[in-house]
Amino acid sequence: MKKTLVSVAVVIAGSTFATPFTGNSAPSNAMGNTGVASANAQDAVHFNPALLADYGEGVGFSMTLPSAKISVDDSDGLIQNGEVFFTGNNWDNFQQIDAAEFNKALFGDEGTGGTEVSMQEVIAEISLDIGKIQTAINDITSATSLGTAPTSAQVTALNTASTGLTTHSDLLDEKTGRADTQATNLTTTVIGAQSGLLGFNNSPLQLGLGFDLLNVALPSQNLGMALSISTTTTVGVNISISNLDFDPVNQMSDDLTEITARAKSLTTSIAALAAANQALTAHLAKQPDSNDYTLPAQQSEFEADITAWGNILESLASTVDTARQDTQAKQLLLTGFTGNFVTGGTVTPPDEFELTSVIDIVGANISELGVSLAKRFVIGGQDMSIGITPKLQSINIFEKTIGLAIVEDEISTAGEDPAGYFLDNTTRLFRANIDVGVAKSWDFHGKLRAGAALKDIIPWTLESNTGAELLIRPRLRIGGAHETKFTKLAVDLDITENKPLKYGVPTRYLGIGAELNAWRQLSLRAGYRTNLSAAESGVVSGGLGITPFGVGIQASVWAKPRALDSWSEVLQDAGLVVQTSFNF
Repeated sequence: MKKTLVSVAVVIAGSTFATPFTGNSAPSNAMGNTGVASANAQDAVHFNPALLADYGEGVGFSMTLPSAKISVDDSDGLIQNGEVFFTGNNWDNFQQIDAAEFNKALFGDEGTGGTEVSMQEVIAEISLDIGKIQTAINDITSATSLGTAPTSAQVTALNTASTGLTTHSDLLDEKTGRADTQATNLTTTVIGAQSGLLGFNNSPLQLGLGFDLLNVALPSQNLGMALSISTTTTVGVNISISNLDFDPVNQMSDDLTEITARAKSLTTSIAALAAANQALTAHLAKQPDSNDYTLPAQQSEFEADITAWGNILESLASTVDTARQDTQAKQLLLTGFTGNFVTGGTVTPPDEFELTSVIDIVGANISELGVSLAKRFVIGGQDMSIGITPKLQSINIFEKTIGLAIVEDEISTAGEDPAGYFLDNTTRLFRANIDVGVAKSWDFHGKLRAGAALKDIIPWTLESNTGAELLIRPRLRIGGAHETKFTKLAVDLDITENKPLKYGVPTRYLGIGAELNAWRQLSLRAGYRTNLSAAESGVVSGGLGITPFGVGIQASVWAKPRALDSWSEVLQDAGLVVQTSFNF
């Protein structure tokens, strides 16, 4: 039942794909993901190749070997919904469900070496007790109808049967109470889980891993050059709840609730039967004794008293019989219950192979080999740098929809031949494309620079194995920066909106950033980035560079600006980059 409750399904359509300007550069990510006018030389190949011809004389050979980036995109709040579910009452209710206790209360544990009998066996004992009571009453009423006092054996038989009925009634009541507790827990859990689990509905989560294996740059106003080898992998999972898969759980909950309700009704009837039987037993003790009527004049009084006593006895016996019939009727209602998954005391669990839920996984790996060339030109009397990056792209798209009903088979298949499983569900493509950029600088209390870059100017369309169209389209970004010996300020803006591969939200970033450096030996960076295509999407970033003599480590982090105890919100857009850099 718990497995059914946490079943997942996916309803997602294919959409456009364009990787945004979020490279694997630690300095750029620390400064709000800016770079079109401000990227360091080794990162210019990813942001704006024209920068390679626009740096001053102090910028020479630059290299990254390597840079590593990890990121999470939970814009739709899957992690937050999970935190609410697992830290709230829903998870507590799950924990309170004790299937073993419920099974023990209904079916006992003698089959597993225990001593507790099943509810059916208790009911059978109650049936025997009722039969013994009825026999004893019949014997007593027969004797009294003939004017004969009941024998002590007859009274003892009635008392013994009454004691047995009370004992077994108490046992049934105890079992019913335990079963009712678990049925109530299950019902509460089902109701809460439906709303809680639906919070996961269509809330895709993306994890990213990127590497710049090698970036080498030789800036020059005459002919700047750079080489880059990079790879980026993004894996997305979208989960949802199929309402159809809640039906078996609801139906099972209804069955268990009805069983406990009928068991409660039976114990109420048994209590009424026991009370009627006790009244009958008590009345037997009040039978008139002929020894108390020794005088001839008292004979008529004795006859009147014994007749009245017999009439009351007959009435009490009738009450017992009525209670007995009601108890037997309630017993038949319980033992003969036929529900969705419970019939005649036997539970048939829902078949997991009837589940309709699925989980959809999409992974994309893009590896690029790019060579950038840039030169400064005089256009209309103005110096302007122009750069171009021809690149080769290897793209692998993994898509797999897994039905929850066969998830174990899928895991087994993937485990037997992981490579074959991956290749069978992967669309592979090899393409060439071009990035271009321009940059213009002015002397203004340092250097003021403007830049623009257009990535993937050759549009193309890929149809995946599942028929989804993946569209690569040109992306335009502009930026500005101001730089002095010790400071740098930057701002970037996406002009075009970048669509996600299949998950996540569209992106159109606006980023700002700042850097303080101490003679390029130590750098402190901070920034802010927001997605203009999504509400409440701002993230703050920061980073540190330790590069004595031009060699060292650069690192950056970014996350949602939330309190640290709201970690699920912090992780809605978060990441880390570590980079080894060489600048001479």
